[in-house]
Amino acid sequence: MLNKILYTLKLKKRPDVNRTQVMKSFPVRNQLITWEVDDKGEASLVVPQKDKLWLKLAGKLFMLPNKRVIVLDSIGTYVWQMCDGKHTISQIITGVQKQYQLTRKEAETSLFTFMQQLGKRNFIGFAIPTENKSNAPAKREPEKRKRFGFLQKPKPPIP
Repeated sequence: MLNKILYTLKLKKRPDVNRTQVMKSFPVRNQLITWEVDDKGEASLVVPQKDKLWLKLAGKLFMLPNKRVIVLDSIGTYVWQMCDGKHTISQIITGVQKQYQLTRKEAETSLFTFMQQLGKRNFIGFAIPTENKSNAPAKREPEKRKRFGFLQKPKPPIP
């Protein structure tokens, strides 16, 4: 919540993620969402309502259910099942492409749109692997002189 406010006010910059990092990311389902696949091959997602006071009051006043049920079609079900944290987005694109006889561009654009919708609704999250550059020596940038540099403690050298 705090990050959303900081991003909106532009006090915090969103992390830069390039296309290769997105393709290598692992989509992971939200653990609060329960789901099951019916005999038609469609997944039913049961999404609990948020625990906010005004939602609870509106639910009591208007007799709203405390859960939402969302039904996904066959392609959405396939993608939902693949969002297990073990498959990358590029693997999911390849699977959708082969399973439903789509071109790479069709599969990619539709999957990105679907993943973006799931991410905005917090149904899935993305685990982006970090690049480990252990072979490169650690370089230390020279410190910029500050106005009252003599008041700051000197940093120990890196061994």
